[in-house]
Amino acid sequence: MVRRIGVYSWSMIGAVILILFGGFVLIEGRIIFAPLFIALIVVFVLNPFVSALQHRGVHRLIGAAIAFLGFLAGIVAIGLVVVPSIADQARGFATEFPLLYDRLIDQAVTFGDRFGLDPSLWSYDQILEYLNDPENQDTILSIVFDRLGTLTTGIFEFILVFLLGPVIAFYLLIDLPNVQQRLIELVPERNRAEVAYVGRRLNSAVGGFLRGQLVVAIIVGVMLSVGYWLIDLPFWMLIGMVGGVLNIVPFLGPWVGGILGVAIALTTADFSTAVWAVVVAVVVQQIDNNFVSPSVLRATVRLHPAVTLLVLVLAGAVAGFWGIVIAVPLTAALKIISGYWWRTRILEQTPLDAAEAMFIEPPQRRFWTREIEAVTIPTEDSDGDRDDS
Repeated sequence: MVRRIGVYSWSMIGAVILILFGGFVLIEGRIIFAPLFIALIVVFVLNPFVSALQHRGVHRLIGAAIAFLGFLAGIVAIGLVVVPSIADQARGFATEFPLLYDRLIDQAVTFGDRFGLDPSLWSYDQILEYLNDPENQDTILSIVFDRLGTLTTGIFEFILVFLLGPVIAFYLLIDLPNVQQRLIELVPERNRAEVAYVGRRLNSAVGGFLRGQLVVAIIVGVMLSVGYWLIDLPFWMLIGMVGGVLNIVPFLGPWVGGILGVAIALTTADFSTAVWAVVVAVVVQQIDNNFVSPSVLRATVRLHPAVTLLVLVLAGAVAGFWGIVIAVPLTAALKIISGYWWRTRILEQTPLDAAEAMFIEPPQRRFWTREIEAVTIPTEDSDGDRDDS
């Protein structure tokens, strides 16, 4: 018993050290992790299709090329349908922005006066006057040059992410079975079946989350756009698509779309339209939370909404935008690994019982039972180190 407690204690210490080291590497080398994360998303999305083609006798190289071409063709088709309308609305928004901004500032000042507050917000003309003042231009240029390095780094990261990410994803798709086999061979033989089993559950849960979140983002964007179109809100498609894209981060899309919808309604229409914009955002949020996400995001781990929000805030404070993007799948992966270890080692549950307790809906249950037959939980007896005297 004492030996077991010692092993568990040192295991926990090692896990904490590993997590801290991983966090340090993640922060210091985050420029590399962004394209890797994009590559993993593409791999998780396209790998089921490539694997299905491989099972039909198609070489993985050809299957990966077909998957990429189909993926790009889908993006181009969506772009041809959506982009022209969004571009027209974006140009209209840019043209009317000064007027919209001044109206929003006037309403904010009026609202503040009712409660005895003085927001002291600048109008659009005051901002232009400040920027055109020669005395201020030197200060502005100084700030710009000070931030030039950061801006250049940001542009470089953007190019690196969206050029290098798909390239990495393509090579990973081609060689993924070999990579998985090599990783399994690094594991001691008596643990290989268990590690392979947990790895497949991890792939199923995290991959299902990433694929599902993309589908949910599209559905939320369409629902917001249709809802704002029904209430005749200006720039309805632009606002809806912004909300849909931001919904890749859980809970964020409908709220941001709702705030933008209310702001546009208050500055271009009337108070009743703003109320209807709130109704649309709330209805979309409820449909997403109660029907869309539970139906689409199957085979994922249970993450309480409060935990998700706290993780998003913490990740944003530590690693910025990419921290927010990677926070939920990383938390899900850590929960799967730590939850499986706790349930099988401490609570002494079977792998199937542990998986069924951790996942929303176990996928392919009949295959799980077949896999578990090869899984054995190492004990002190199996190590051969227990002193029977």
